[in-house]
Amino acid sequence: MVTVTAAFRAGTTVLVRAVARPPLAVPPWPDLNDGLTDAAANQAAWLRAVWANQVFAESLQHSSPALAAQVQSLCTAQRPDLRALRRTVLSVVRYLLRAQHRATPFGLFAGVAAASFGSRASADWGEEHVLVGRAGAEWLATVVQRLESCPELLERLSVVANNTASVREDRLIVPFQSDARGDETRAVEASLALTAPVRATLTAAEVPIRVGRLLSKLRAEFPEAGPEKTRRLLAELIRRRVLITGLHAPSTETDALGYLVDQLDAVEAESIARTSKTVAELRAIRSALRECSTHDGRDRAAARMRELVPDGKRHPIAFDLQLNAKLVLPEALAREVERAALVLTRLSARPYGTAAWGEYHQRFYERYGIGTMVPLKEAVADSGVGYPDGYPGTPARARRPRVSARDDVLVRLAQTAALEGQEEVVLTDELVAALDVGPDDLRVPPHLEVGVRVHSAGSEDLRRGRFRLEIVSVSRGVGVSTGRFLSVLEPADREALSTELADLPTADGDTVPAQLSFPPLLPESAHVTRTPQVLPTVISLQEHRAPDAGVLTLDDLAVACDGRRMYLAAPERGHRIEAVGMNALNLRTHTPPLARFLTELSRAQCAQVTVFDWGAAAAMPFLPRLRYGRTVLAPARWRLESSELPSGAKWHAALADWRVRRQLPRQVYLVEGDQHLFLDLDEAGHRTLLRQHLDRAHTAVLVEAPEGYGWCGGRAHEVVLPLKAVRPTAWPPLPAPTPARALSPAQMQPPATSPVLLSTLYGDTRRQDTVLAQHLPDLLKQLGNPPWWFIRFRDPAQHLRLRIALPHPDDFGETARAVSEWADELRRAGLLADLRYPTSYREMGRWGSGAAWEAAEDVFRADSRAVVAQLAQRQRPGQRALVAAHTAAIASAFLGSTEAGMRWLLDHIPPTAPAPVSRPQFTEAVRLADPRDDWAALRGVPGGEAIVSGWADRDAALAAYRPHLPGPDTQGIAVDDVLTSLLHVHFVRHVAVNFPEEEVCLYLARAAALAWTARGKRRPS
Repeated sequence: MVTVTAAFRAGTTVLVRAVARPPLAVPPWPDLNDGLTDAAANQAAWLRAVWANQVFAESLQHSSPALAAQVQSLCTAQRPDLRALRRTVLSVVRYLLRAQHRATPFGLFAGVAAASFGSRASADWGEEHVLVGRAGAEWLATVVQRLESCPELLERLSVVANNTASVREDRLIVPFQSDARGDETRAVEASLALTAPVRATLTAAEVPIRVGRLLSKLRAEFPEAGPEKTRRLLAELIRRRVLITGLHAPSTETDALGYLVDQLDAVEAESIARTSKTVAELRAIRSALRECSTHDGRDRAAARMRELVPDGKRHPIAFDLQLNAKLVLPEALAREVERAALVLTRLSARPYGTAAWGEYHQRFYERYGIGTMVPLKEAVADSGVGYPDGYPGTPARARRPRVSARDDVLVRLAQTAALEGQEEVVLTDELVAALDVGPDDLRVPPHLEVGVRVHSAGSEDLRRGRFRLEIVSVSRGVGVSTGRFLSVLEPADREALSTELADLPTADGDTVPAQLSFPPLLPESAHVTRTPQVLPTVISLQEHRAPDAGVLTLDDLAVACDGRRMYLAAPERGHRIEAVGMNALNLRTHTPPLARFLTELSRAQCAQVTVFDWGAAAAMPFLPRLRYGRTVLAPARWRLESSELPSGAKWHAALADWRVRRQLPRQVYLVEGDQHLFLDLDEAGHRTLLRQHLDRAHTAVLVEAPEGYGWCGGRAHEVVLPLKAVRPTAWPPLPAPTPARALSPAQMQPPATSPVLLSTLYGDTRRQDTVLAQHLPDLLKQLGNPPWWFIRFRDPAQHLRLRIALPHPDDFGETARAVSEWADELRRAGLLADLRYPTSYREMGRWGSGAAWEAAEDVFRADSRAVVAQLAQRQRPGQRALVAAHTAAIASAFLGSTEAGMRWLLDHIPPTAPAPVSRPQFTEAVRLADPRDDWAALRGVPGGEAIVSGWADRDAALAAYRPHLPGPDTQGIAVDDVLTSLLHVHFVRHVAVNFPEEEVCLYLARAAALAWTARGKRRPS
């Protein structure tokens, strides 16, 4: 077994999701192989027998009213249509299998219960489960829409402007509008003309305002429009969700109908003739929903709701099931899941985050630099950097995944298992190390939820540790799978789990978790997003809420980066934010893009921990079970292509042969996306389901089905554990957010309209030193030696960025011509590949503005001259030793003394080597990075005198820049952060963008500082 330290700690309260009842007593599965009359008779008899099961019949009526109506019709028909009968039986078979084998909470089929850990494991199951009924989201959306169409009521309602709306040219853009076609959900945007009345409406409704008062304001400001036209405008803005009325419950309200009734009562809606009856009926329905514990009570509530909204496609009541269960799990189970979660983190296929977010971070960094607080809406706008690739409206780039060492190992494992007939691979220390392609310091996400199946013969076996786990799910964070069920649990369990969810770790101690609250793309999905507020701070998107200290809106939020990670901040409040989405809404298809962006941003550079990803081996015909300790990380899996089996009557026999050859077990799951359909392939009806799937999808993914669950009475289940990181990832510290570092228009310097020319020089990095030392001086001399500086950069291609100051923007053309001619010569000489003239962005959030920025630029220029002077020395010490010496010199000059500089290096650089350093390199660095006697050791080596002499201008520039900190132009910028950045940009200018090498050089500089300090202590006083 792998011996590694823990990265996660499990919570003390967990959620168990399970089917409502043990396997139902149903007649033998029908033969669906043909549509002959005798088969049809058997199918009809089977359907009637199943429909006689009252529990299943009611569950189906709730889950699919249309299918239930079809079943009832066929059961009473004298001569049922054969095709309709077969199609209906197939659908009912699917629902039956779902009812018995899928633990995901769904209506009356499956529910939830809380569980704890203890020394004596036990599982007591009852049959009297508690149904919690709430108004269905589709039904409620229709009711609200009808109420909003009443002019008399509307004037009494409060509205607020949609805080996600933005302006593009002369149009108002409202994102998140749903456009459902069939089963697709696409995130699109709606736009309307931004007329003067619309603009005035948005201004007036920045905070909640009564519609009647808003109408009066608009009539006074635009009397020519007339009252009727103004009323129609507001009605249209409400319909388009530009304005949001107070009838829409925020997603942190779990009882949306109760919220609606309270809002109607607050405006005395019952006194309006047109809405009086509706309000009374809504109040009666709210009471009726409290009686859902009985079948008759449920029927009465549903009947009243259908009478009010008769044309709904879905059942009007959304049911959640509180299971009658008292569950205590062994502590050993929690420890096993903690170890498995750590291994999944180490084995992540994306240990540095996703490629899309990596590219987005690069774009953001290039555009805004480090430290600048970019308003969220500005960052994601078309005029900003937009959204990451793969978001709606962005290019869907077909990336060819790179084959890594991890993929090589997995392909070899899978093929070896197939060749040797192994159905299981057990992970060893060596295998984990070979599959771990991430950094040495794991980028552990702050929290996760892991769902497992528990295989154990009984409670006694469970108590004695005789169990095996199987990873079923890994959620992106705590609360995703559990949050929406808080209101379903018993009060004591609710309180215990709420306490777990409220105490969330973040990326660092200065980051505050904030609960995301927003409506889904499709209104009928709203039930899934409703989670009670458990965090003190909420980020509210597209909701009607009164201003509150605990509520953040988009205007409060900004995005920034430090070159290694991106982060969300609330600059006015002075802290960073981690947005937490406590619902399982699909991020790609059902979540508004901005809500998805906030959810993904804070942990975009963390390891993406998911169920096990086979990478390049995923398409292989067979994959073995992968086990670590007592936990199955991935079940055995088979792929069956429709082309492998003949059509017609030979299909079943061919499938039987294929099962023997591939050693496919009798019981499997048919997997499609996140849907798992249990199949017993000895049953003809189940084989027909498989054949039906192959006819449609052409490929079937089959995974081994679990053994029996003796410990929980045979119930299909999933135990969901909240896991919190034991310690955060050791990211470099970030400066405190502040409005003083907000994005400013002065930061942008477009070509030909600003007093700077930025040229980017692309080519082989091995030629950069030659270009800088031997050819750049000629260009500068030709231009009259203007102020200039350079930096090495990557986007992702490595290149040089050369900034040349212009006397006037009109001089851009002549200067660019000279630079281009010079670059052509370099290209002909084989030293350069490409030249570009992009916009320059000044990093004022990092260095300051005004006079502080000018002083910082003097530092960059002096440092650039020092590096070029060093490169001109044909004989010079090793690069690592020189970087260490520059580091000590910069720290000392910036802080005003050698003592202060050396102390800073000792206090701010980790004392342990990030990677092995050879003894000669270590000795050289410590010897030459010694400032004693005016850098005598460095001056004494070939090239050293010229190198040290080149530092004088930089020392003076650093001394001139330091008094600006703190100052009016550097508010919110800390001295330590600036020195850290000065050392970083020097390294990049000196070497390249190479974080691992930079850490080694910093370590060597610290070693030199330690040696210098030790010598000082040994000197006699």
